[in-house]
Amino acid sequence: MGSVYRRGRRWWGRYKDPSGRWCSISLKVDTKAQAKGLIQELEHKVHRQVLGLDPVQIIKTITFGKLMTVWWSEYQHLLRSKTIQPFAEKHLGPDLGGLLLCDITPGKLEALFNAKLGVLSPQSVNHLRSYVRRIYNFATRRELWNGANPASLVKKYRVPKKKPEYLRPNEVGLVLNALAPRWRPLFATAFFTGLRKGELLALLKADVDLGGRSIKIHRSNDEETTKGDHEDLIPVADDLVPYLVEAMKQSRSELLFSKPDGTQYAADLALHRILRRAMGRAGIVLGYDHRCRRKGCGFNEKRADAAESTCPRCSMKLWVKPIPRPTRFHDTRHTTATLLIKAKVPLAVVQKVMRHTDSNITSSVYGHLDLDDMREAVNTFGDTVRPHLQVVAGGDE
Repeated sequence: MGSVYRRGRRWWGRYKDPSGRWCSISLKVDTKAQAKGLIQELEHKVHRQVLGLDPVQIIKTITFGKLMTVWWSEYQHLLRSKTIQPFAEKHLGPDLGGLLLCDITPGKLEALFNAKLGVLSPQSVNHLRSYVRRIYNFATRRELWNGANPASLVKKYRVPKKKPEYLRPNEVGLVLNALAPRWRPLFATAFFTGLRKGELLALLKADVDLGGRSIKIHRSNDEETTKGDHEDLIPVADDLVPYLVEAMKQSRSELLFSKPDGTQYAADLALHRILRRAMGRAGIVLGYDHRCRRKGCGFNEKRADAAESTCPRCSMKLWVKPIPRPTRFHDTRHTTATLLIKAKVPLAVVQKVMRHTDSNITSSVYGHLDLDDMREAVNTFGDTVRPHLQVVAGGDE
């Protein structure tokens, strides 16, 4: 026997499909009586399907794994990032791939996501939740599902907000000097312009106007559009010009930054590893790992300096490896915005350089003011009120 209930402003109904599984469905009605009437009609239709008088709809037979494949075949060309599908197949496929849509309940999803928290970060688990929600929305549009979206009934996991990394003004020069000549122009362009990784890899020589001191941004990786789906023109700093000239000399194709054979770099190029190795050579580190490489010894110690020493266990010379700050390549973009803001550049100008649609994004996400900036601000307050203060001297009350 089916039932009806209300969630928020909407009526919902529960019924058994022809296979005997419970399913939920959103009812576009205003009263409980109307909801009961629809559920009774639905149960009558299911009863006819069980008796073989009406055909069973595909909604009862399609599995979540099959739906993942269908969705990917239709939407992969519209996605800027192609990593979501293998990620979902790895973490959702084994548990959900063989289940029918009616078998996947909010409780099962929540239990699966809770188990993944020990392996994945909360943000990654939220990506899985969004993926499941997207699959069920796709099924609804294709009339393969007419119930509630189970992923929508699972709450998002709280993601701790961490302070992003950025390089200080003196560190930018140290990193550029520590980079190999092959990579120096690319990273210099990233620091001076704040371009995203895909936009850098897709830049053409024709996009650079050295005479007009500008760069046209209109492509990203293999796409003929950028993240914001619009074309932009950004200025070129005078100090960046020599790096751009060197990049044009190095490239053997129409691309500004290309492989040695002239082809375009893949979207998964590990530029963050190149950046961290350069930071290690430049001394921008959290410390140094001192490790004994003799088989069976296992001595390992983190120290603040890179001074050479011998193993206290076996007297073998220790191998020293720098531990760079956990910096992403995207943090070069954070560096651009932050250093412009710290240099007192008007926020509206920084917003234009970063190509943000909202200045709040520029200030809250990319503007990382440190303790020195805050100290300067509070000292400004002191400079304002100091002329009106009386000197406080010690004495009896």
